[in-house]
Amino acid sequence: MSRTISFKYDYPYCGYSDTAKYGNQWAESRTTLNGCYTYPMEFNNPVPGVRHMKIEVEVENTGSGTIYGRSWDFMVYRQSYGWVDILTFTMPNDGLYTIDTDIPNYNIAKFAVVPTSNPGSSRTWDSWFGVEQLTITESVTTEDLLTGDFQYGIFPNYYGISQRVNEVYVNMGGVLTKAKDIMINIDDTLVSLPKVYSGYFKSTSEQMKVFEFTVPTNGVYRIQQKWISGDHELRLYDSSFNQISDGYFYSQAFALNGGSLYYISVTHYYYNTDTGESYLQIYKEG
Repeated sequence: MSRTISFKYDYPYCGYSDTAKYGNQWAESRTTLNGCYTYPMEFNNPVPGVRHMKIEVEVENTGSGTIYGRSWDFMVYRQSYGWVDILTFTMPNDGLYTIDTDIPNYNIAKFAVVPTSNPGSSRTWDSWFGVEQLTITESVTTEDLLTGDFQYGIFPNYYGISQRVNEVYVNMGGVLTKAKDIMINIDDTLVSLPKVYSGYFKSTSEQMKVFEFTVPTNGVYRIQQKWISGDHELRLYDSSFNQISDGYFYSQAFALNGGSLYYISVTHYYYNTDTGESYLQIYKEG
């Protein structure tokens, strides 16, 4: 049943970009943090409920003194609150450092990495930041999966007979009507074809829908996209929002546990501005 949840996930299009919803760019104006002039990184839109960030940091000496071996701060601009210190670390002698830290559910507009105190006029530097992970929480109303729109069985086509998902219509009084259930006779017992769970999705760039799927019985389930247009990416999560799939996919089989709840996100690729249309389909293989 459809409900509103706080959906935690790794935003898939993080990094330097002027197109992605939560991509980041250099700020146009500088600010002063810890007595240092700096240009922060700004997100294209404030990022909601940030839980974790991983950022590759690279700094290079450009002055006569060194900025290596000194204390540096990772700071975020918390929307409606201002700049907040998140992490303090010592900059290695090669100027390379990986920030990999939890964030306490802040809405973040920008971030910066600067020395903990002004190192003096002889110490200047260039810096570069690459966001590799951005775990966020968004309020999402889940979608219900339906059964009956598609059938999974052995059907003929132009190329022969194959086991596949198909739409089946029957002629009822001269009118083609979609079949909601097909039963076959196995040893004088009528048995329904395996259920296909499906959901429809039509969207523009970066719109996301989240479907809930409670697995009826243990087994290997095929989760796939029936493509019509656009570019919809699928991702699978367990009930605690841990991503099970390795990145996104279009069609993949997973061993799922009966009675367990899973989430499937369907996201329109951020760089595709055309309206996308597709169906999510789930069925038990075998």
